[in-house]
Amino acid sequence: MTRPGTRLRFGQKAIVPVRQYNRMSKTYSEGVLGIIVQPIRRAPATTIRGDFDADSRALLKTRTAYYANVVITNESGDALSLYAPRFNPVFRDGGPSDVILMGFGGDLPNCPETPQPESFDHRGDRWVTCMVNVSTPSRPITGLQYMDPPYGSEGHYPGDPSPDFNKYYDLGTIIWS
Repeated sequence: MTRPGTRLRFGQKAIVPVRQYNRMSKTYSEGVLGIIVQPIRRAPATTIRGDFDADSRALLKTRTAYYANVVITNESGDALSLYAPRFNPVFRDGGPSDVILMGFGGDLPNCPETPQPESFDHRGDRWVTCMVNVSTPSRPITGLQYMDPPYGSEGHYPGDPSPDFNKYYDLGTIIWS
């Protein structure tokens, strides 16, 4: 497993444990994923497709879209209902985010949306998706940090049982830059 707090270069693979809660069956599934973040590329934010109002369109004219392909592989062969891992942008100045749009693919022509696979239950299964962030050109996004437990904090729906992943959270994010 990749140690918490590890810094990787773009293209290097992190091996991470996952524990997912299925709300329908009220059960957990566990496994191991490989995650590779490709180099961040840029495009004018005005090329982002979407139903934006006039004020948002005007704001996008002053922003840059930063996007990166993310390759996710099933390393353990466990049956997983794959979800989009959580990433936060890393800025050159290290300051807080001023991101106005964040999500996985589909809104940018060079960043195609690839739906989550219907099955992800064999060793070597692979999903390639794209991560899009928007920022000002003066605050470029230079990296991405992986935020899922045990590296980051756990997010869950209200009413779900408290997550328990070896009782460790926020041990240190993995950063690609």
